[in-house]
Amino acid sequence: MLSKLKMQGEAVVVTGGGAGIGKAAAAALCEMGATSVIVGRTEATLKETQSEFLARGWKCETFVADISREEDVSRLSKWAASTFAEVKAVVNNAGNNFSSPIHELPTERWRELMATNLDSVYFMCRDFIPLLLKSKRPSIVNVASTFGVIGNAKMPVYCATKGGVVNLTRQLAIDYGAQGLRVNSVCPGSTLSPRYKGYIDKGLVKMDAVNARIMLGRPAECEEIGDVIAFLVSDAASFVTGATMLVDGGQTIH
Repeated sequence: MLSKLKMQGEAVVVTGGGAGIGKAAAAALCEMGATSVIVGRTEATLKETQSEFLARGWKCETFVADISREEDVSRLSKWAASTFAEVKAVVNNAGNNFSSPIHELPTERWRELMATNLDSVYFMCRDFIPLLLKSKRPSIVNVASTFGVIGNAKMPVYCATKGGVVNLTRQLAIDYGAQGLRVNSVCPGSTLSPRYKGYIDKGLVKMDAVNARIMLGRPAECEEIGDVIAFLVSDAASFVTGATMLVDGGQTIH
């Protein structure tokens, strides 16, 4: 089992990898021996995370891109193909959210979140799957949300995008399973990412109400989500594909 968790420097591309769940996943992958390629829009954040990883003796590269933009994903995939002997996996983690009832939701905000949360997964999978298929035992992990399998008040576009990620994952697993590519989704529940902590600090999230819906009575740490992502990337999960992995402390079981 432990040998199947180990990697030999293969590249794993992690979008939204500079902070939060993406950073935690990239760290776990580095610890397992991968070269984490962290992708994000803010160079300073990426460089800070890279410096932290390199100081720990880990292999880490950065790439500045807005993966909701088709041309940026094209640049990223071409760079990865020319830089690495093998790209083992892609972790589609980048995303955003906001709250609005649908009758007050402007078209531009709908399209903005669709581009960030769903179009980006389409662009990344389309451009990277030909590259992944050249690798041994490749995989894709798409980070969705518990709100991709249940509803939540005043979040129509977020729930729609994350539901789309979950079912796109299943569909890709069908199309590419025979070629050895595994595709899975991870659905985190409430997680103490920097963004979520900001909501708490602003009083936008009432933790007592949140915790009451979680069987373990608390939100997740980013590392608890990142570890599951890293497991699904690894060969230890070699017979897992098309799965929707709920990592939610029991939020969705009742």
